[in-house]
Amino acid sequence: MLSVFIVDEIPQEGELSIIGDEAHHAVSVMRIKTDDELMVTDGRGRSARVKVLSTKKKLVSCLILSTEVSEASGTRLTVVQALTKGDRARETIELLTEAGVDVIAPWSSQRSIGQWKDDAQSKWETWAREATKQSRRVRIPEITAVHSTEMVAKIIKEHDCTLVFHESSGMKLSQLLKGKSFEKVLLIIGPEGGLTDEELDTFTASGGNVVGLGKPVFRSAHAGAAALAAVQTALGIW
Repeated sequence: MLSVFIVDEIPQEGELSIIGDEAHHAVSVMRIKTDDELMVTDGRGRSARVKVLSTKKKLVSCLILSTEVSEASGTRLTVVQALTKGDRARETIELLTEAGVDVIAPWSSQRSIGQWKDDAQSKWETWAREATKQSRRVRIPEITAVHSTEMVAKIIKEHDCTLVFHESSGMKLSQLLKGKSFEKVLLIIGPEGGLTDEELDTFTASGGNVVGLGKPVFRSAHAGAAALAAVQTALGIW
């Protein structure tokens, strides 16, 4: 299995360079050497199979062997994720990325334990970037600025379908999504303490559908990935 690295641009043919920290990781950590074959992506859907021509501490020169453009899914999946504890935040981003999310919108809910600090967005973007490589994706999920409940209610109206996940709901995803297709789906994942009645009322008043994820109760850090898997299966994406 080829190692994956991210570059700014991928030309149709010729040579390209892996630079900076990405090159340092390739040479010093992954021990990439001349004639090795790698996969590179621009994080926006374009990828290439390349052969290493030479390596330096922060520069890996490569020959392009082939290129490919992966079309985006017809359904854009956005997860509104309530802030979790610091030690769970990275796990949350990794799982959402591996499960196929397109956009992650952090949400400061009433019962959120985690706090959104000045460097939080940068950290989330780094985790999403690394998880993209680990899961061999060619598109890096977008990380938005932190959202208030009022902001979440506003973006509900910008989506074709909004799913508010709550353990009390008897509505099954299979019932709600069967035979349907959407261009923009919003999934709302609450904190460990759950959504408040006020938050549920706000989201449903804006057009959200309250649904369950079966009988098991998931950790907030894990619920989003499970929800993404269920939604993509129900919509025929997987």
